[in-house]
Amino acid sequence: MKYAANSKQGKRAQNEDHFFIPQRGEVSLAVVADGMGGHNAGNIASALAVETVVSELKRGGLGTPEELILAAMVKANDTVYEYAAQHPNCRGMGTTMVLAMPFHTRYVAANIGDSRLYHFDGKQLVQITKDHSYVAELVEAGQITPEEAAHHPRRNIITRALGAREVERTDLFRCEWHPGDILMLCTDGLFGALENADMLRVLVEEPDLQRACDTLVDIALYGGSSDNVSVALIQNV
Repeated sequence: MKYAANSKQGKRAQNEDHFFIPQRGEVSLAVVADGMGGHNAGNIASALAVETVVSELKRGGLGTPEELILAAMVKANDTVYEYAAQHPNCRGMGTTMVLAMPFHTRYVAANIGDSRLYHFDGKQLVQITKDHSYVAELVEAGQITPEEAAHHPRRNIITRALGAREVERTDLFRCEWHPGDILMLCTDGLFGALENADMLRVLVEEPDLQRACDTLVDIALYGGSSDNVSVALIQNV
């Protein structure tokens, strides 16, 4: 596997995104999180969540990858929720999270919130995860179109966040992939600023994984994203 990642601060007071990609010999895993909460609470939430999930999955244990991922997400939710309960200035904080654990012929992914996982097969860029957001529910109900959702005034309202409640549900995805395929994990700072065609063009035209990652982040910020922008890429090699 090849990995690349980048995260840059938009027009926010600080970058509340966190990510993980492995160094040599570490667990095959990529994680992206986008924190929320007043002051620096969002930064704390995303950092705690990523640190906990990675630590749990590095430790491993008995069970399938799916079971280990779900257990790690529960542990991360507990950690963030308990920290907020003990620190009044962090009450109500939470974070989105999307992760992918790749294997040679398949991958397992999970998400809470509206950070996304996309699968690029060399021709198409397909969104794998489903957003847990107010506008996603409106689209699902047929009340607005996906195009309208992209510009809806309440598009930033998420309906699930890791650590914001005592118990939170995680969505799991199991998919096949092939040599050359790329998984893209990202926060809403990316897809909120770029159309699918823009992201697809970068992945098609830029063969170097790190340069593709850097280009995606830069054009999102150049395109007017006021949010922090974080992207992690995994290539099946």
